[in-house]
Parts: sequence; C-alpha cells; structure tokens
Amino acid sequence: MSDIIKATLEELSKHDVAGVEELVLVIGDLTNLGEDQMTFAFEVMSRDTILADAKLIIESEPIRLKCKVCDFDGPAEILRNEGYDHTIPVLSCPECSGPVNVTEGMACRIRSIKIREG
Repeated sequence: MSDIIKATLEELSKHDVAGVEELVLVIGDLTNLGEDQMTFAFEVMSRDTILADAKLIIESEPIRLKCKVCDFDGPAEILRNEGYDHTIPVLSCPECSGPVNVTEGMACRIRSIKIREG
C-alpha cells in the first residue's frame, strides 16, 4: 500500500488537485492481498495527505488461465471447503489438466482516481 500511495501522490503533484474523492484499486485473486488489510493500511498511511478523505474502492480481478496444450482460455477452477474461509485455485487446465499461463489475477494497480480540481 505504501508504494500505491507514493505513486498516487507523485502523480497528483503534477496536477492542480484540491482533493481526492475516491481511489479505485484492482487486486488480483492470486495476490493474497486482503481487502480489510489494504483498507486499514490505506487509512493509516494516507493520513495527513491529500488522500486522507478519499474513499478506497477495491475491485477483485479473478484468475484467468491460458492452456499451453489445448488453448483453453478462461477462469481457473476454484476449490472450496465449507470449513474454511479461503479458496484454493487450481493452476492447471480445467479441460485437459495441462500446464497453463496465468493471464489475469495477479494485478495490484490503480484503475482510477476521482479528484476535485483546485
């Protein structure tokens, strides 16, 4: 979160910005970055900055795979266990069990910033 805040403040310093209303982040399901932890870190680290009153919106990026064998291109199979709070992605092709490239689900990026102009 510190890198996200730093990069955001650097970009905002190049513009005439009176305030920030919202910051939208895209967080991939494979990053293991928890929404609650990211929100808490944002609240703490953005204090005394132009981001202090901004609403943080976190969007999830599902895992998407591309099979190296059968050209499957789609979502990963997800194992769920009702006794646990987390899920486990299967990083092999759901159609042929072949090896895959992960094409989505690893992001941690800023999608947009809604500002008030100065």
